[in-house]
Amino acid sequence: MTEKKPNLGVLYGILGLLVVVLAVAVYMLLDLKKDYRITTRELEQRNEFIQAEKDSLEQELHEIYIGYDSLETDNQRLQEEMGLQQEKIDRLLTIQADDAYKIKMYKREMETLRSVLRSYIVQIDSLNMKNQELMAENIQLKNSEQELQSQKEQLETEKAELEEVKDIASTLRASNIFVEPINDRNRPRQRIRWIDKIRTDFVIRANSVVEPGEKTIYLRLIRPDGIALGSPELEVINHNGEDLPVSASRTVTYENEDLPVSIFWTNNGEIVPGEYVVELYHKGKLIGTGNFVLK
Repeated sequence: MTEKKPNLGVLYGILGLLVVVLAVAVYMLLDLKKDYRITTRELEQRNEFIQAEKDSLEQELHEIYIGYDSLETDNQRLQEEMGLQQEKIDRLLTIQADDAYKIKMYKREMETLRSVLRSYIVQIDSLNMKNQELMAENIQLKNSEQELQSQKEQLETEKAELEEVKDIASTLRASNIFVEPINDRNRPRQRIRWIDKIRTDFVIRANSVVEPGEKTIYLRLIRPDGIALGSPELEVINHNGEDLPVSASRTVTYENEDLPVSIFWTNNGEIVPGEYVVELYHKGKLIGTGNFVLK
């Protein structure tokens, strides 16, 4: 019986030691569990922060993408460069930014894209301003061109008017037109059967503008039925684009002074009774008219 007492004390000692060890183990386990909860919470907060950062960066990238889309320019080079930047944004959006390094890279690339976007905005604004200036200059040039065209048309009109005035001023004029039918003895006769010739007297008026020299005057004697008495030479003149038969003509020397002229038409049997019209022409222009009556 005396041998079992020491064994019981040892047993109690071992039990006590185990209790202490167990208590320490429980305490350490509870402490580890607490650390685990803290660590897990920190990891969750970190992941939430990274996800929030990623969502924010993705939103900003989408806004930058839209910013590129909103830029309008006809410059082919800028259009191609902006397309490349949008492709870069598409690649960034496919990256799984799940750590601080990738987030940092995300931010760096985003700042670069934003900086490039600002530079494109400046370039496009500059190009648009230049285009507006060019458009304004173009409008001014068109206005100047229209003004010059208007001035040119006005000058051409004035020139044409001056040419017309000059043409009128340089045209011969015939006045004092007198027609007298005569017989073969140069005596006046009114009856057709006694008429051998028709003499037309007139005066070419003085005109200092007309160039002096030889001038051919054409005579047209127009019957009551509108037919012009013809000449043996079958002469014609062009008046306002129309060929007109001539009754007779005469070439005279003009010295810029009043010049009396007579032109004779020889009766060829074409005359009829009634009122006749006399027309005198020079260079296709009508220079005088008159009339007479045959019985």
